[in-house]
Amino acid sequence: MTLDKKHYYVTLQAGTTVAEIRDEKGSATYDFEIEATDVEVGMMRDLFNNCMHGDFMMWMHGHTLWSDMPDRDNDEYDDNLRAIYQLIYQYGTEKTKSDLEQMGLVKLLGLDREELRPF
Repeated sequence: MTLDKKHYYVTLQAGTTVAEIRDEKGSATYDFEIEATDVEVGMMRDLFNNCMHGDFMMWMHGHTLWSDMPDRDNDEYDDNLRAIYQLIYQYGTEKTKSDLEQMGLVKLLGLDREELRPF
């Protein structure tokens, strides 16, 4: 594992149910470009996994009689998704940061505020 930053290409489709981070641009489309270390990318992949698990748990609890579980699952999913966008903003290229601003996510989620970063 290297601590040198390199370019990665992030795709987020349908939240993070279909999400990936590639280290080669290739011919596939991507949503955001970031510059990060292997460790930082690992943290982001962990958050992707947390979101996929949270999405599944929301579905499971939405189909049972447990009335308070979907709200907690939804809050956890939202927190993970927000943390993903914070990392994308933190490690993003200037174009990525500009794209997030144009999407309104920087202001909506407070992505530019240091104290909100999870790591």
